[in-house]
Amino acid sequence: MTESSQDTVVLCSPKSPYLSIGYHQIVDSVLNTRICKKLDLPIFRRRIGGGTTYLDHNQIFYQCIFHHSRVPGRTDRIYQMMLAAPIMVLKKLGLQGYLHSTNELEANGLRIAGIGGGRIGAAVVVVGNLLIDFNYHVMSQVWNVPNTYFRELALVTMQERVGSLKKLGCIKTTKSLEALLSKAYVECFNRPILESELSQEEIDKGRRTAKYLASGKFLSLHRPIYSFETMKSLKISAGVFIHNLRLKVKDDEVEIPVRVDKSIIKGFKSNIDQSQYYKDLLIGTSLSKWKDNSNSKKF
Repeated sequence: MTESSQDTVVLCSPKSPYLSIGYHQIVDSVLNTRICKKLDLPIFRRRIGGGTTYLDHNQIFYQCIFHHSRVPGRTDRIYQMMLAAPIMVLKKLGLQGYLHSTNELEANGLRIAGIGGGRIGAAVVVVGNLLIDFNYHVMSQVWNVPNTYFRELALVTMQERVGSLKKLGCIKTTKSLEALLSKAYVECFNRPILESELSQEEIDKGRRTAKYLASGKFLSLHRPIYSFETMKSLKISAGVFIHNLRLKVKDDEVEIPVRVDKSIIKGFKSNIDQSQYYKDLLIGTSLSKWKDNSNSKKF
């Protein structure tokens, strides 16, 4: 992209489901590739950061591609600029839409989008979506987690903290949302927008790029030489995480997945004996009390 290039907003929706990992993630650490293959879910690595996402036709995506000279210098203000239109759409739908923690888009207190951003050459890119509906169970199946209880706790927490327009009582199609977003971008940027379709050259280049982003070479970036671990921490929404704690009790070592809200342990799931004992021990305490560099704590 050069300074003379047009700033572009792409609105789109996938025809078929697939998975997308952030540029810095290790694919085998965050995804169970065997399950992904079984479910016929292709995997792509983005050129920008962020977490793992599941994409399908029940989501509409916006991709803002602007020359860096025409956006604010501060990251938080870039997100404010690029996400003003989706927030406006949520408000027009009668929802309380707002930004949380710089780039977390929420509606009525629930996460309703996955947002990512970064610099690609001279372009500043911000991508995001609006969830019309969401398949929580498929998302939970493909995670590469340390144990079953981690997956179960993450699924329940995701169902509680991640919303969709359908869950919030807004029945909308991708076509109607596309029209709302187009109008909102005109209002928010206060710039004329020229609506157009991709040229055949752009479509062909996009297909070649997609093939590369899903290639074994690109997916294998950042892979450790010898081995990799399953993820020990998973972000669900702003301030809400699932962590896998390893605790040593006398001569026994136990793993306990815990839910953490704003650094405080709020819940856990396990089949270990003395569950009431662990509940009294963990709930309401700071995560930092239990996590150290070895992810293990003796008591």
